[in-house]
Amino acid sequence: MLDDDQIPPIDRSAFTNTYVIANGKGGVGKTTLASNFAGLVAADGARVLLVDVNGQGNVGRDLGYRESSVDDDGAALYEALRTGAPLTPVTGVRPNLDVVVGGAQVGAAPDMLAATFRMQQHRQALALAICLAPIAGYYDLVVLDSAPENPPLQQLALSAAHWMVAPTRSDKASINDGLGSISRQFQLVRRSVNPELMLLGVVLFGSGSASKQIHRNARQWVAEELGADGYLFEAIIRYSEAVGQDARSHGRLVHELEVAAASNPKFWDLRAGRAGTGTIVSATSASVAEDLATLAREILTRAAEMDAA
Repeated sequence: MLDDDQIPPIDRSAFTNTYVIANGKGGVGKTTLASNFAGLVAADGARVLLVDVNGQGNVGRDLGYRESSVDDDGAALYEALRTGAPLTPVTGVRPNLDVVVGGAQVGAAPDMLAATFRMQQHRQALALAICLAPIAGYYDLVVLDSAPENPPLQQLALSAAHWMVAPTRSDKASINDGLGSISRQFQLVRRSVNPELMLLGVVLFGSGSASKQIHRNARQWVAEELGADGYLFEAIIRYSEAVGQDARSHGRLVHELEVAAASNPKFWDLRAGRAGTGTIVSATSASVAEDLATLAREILTRAAEMDAA
């Protein structure tokens, strides 16, 4: 039950297609998944909003706007959280893709909310939901990238979502520490402010595609950590350090790298010194792009099936 006074009404139906990508541990592919999931669905023609609820602002690196004129380091999001005003996204970051920019000022938001809404813990947790609800209905899909190792920011994102997707590495420490931490925040938020929050599934990220025993072990550990089997998605995002470096350094999503890789100079042109000035990107991007596209389809299919059940 909500026991805080003066909490504005929130239309929870606006969050039907809102997904939070969350894990309690950093370095598990969370922002990469959020950016690429949003970008793939937008490229398919849907209207998508991506909200960077993270003090690191790495969505800006994935999409190539970091330190550009649209990068306010999270100032607009911070101010909306402070005042309760509707979010004001940056429009057209990609066709059909709008973004609420994150950054260092978002990292300072929990302290600001604690001071502004002193002794109103529910109002603090619901600050993002209050700002997002008025505009969420304009979009076919809303994706929230949440912060690792920052429970107050995690609670903001979880309180404004309907579905949670948790990427994880396949080792036991990542599963126990990362999933264990976000599972506790999930239960807290679901019990206190957002009973409609649902765990949609867990994604193995950065794993060898042929590592069958590793995947079996991971499935067992996920089931032990979450208390039930069946949460693990079939799609696995394979490991490729080169693709990760190319994506961040060029500010491109993985399916955009796949297109760029088709223009790589040929081996014999390199040998002959005829490579030109074009950028060479990893050819592995095509495989990783297909993994991400397969996962995006599986996420949306599972959500539709659970809604219909």
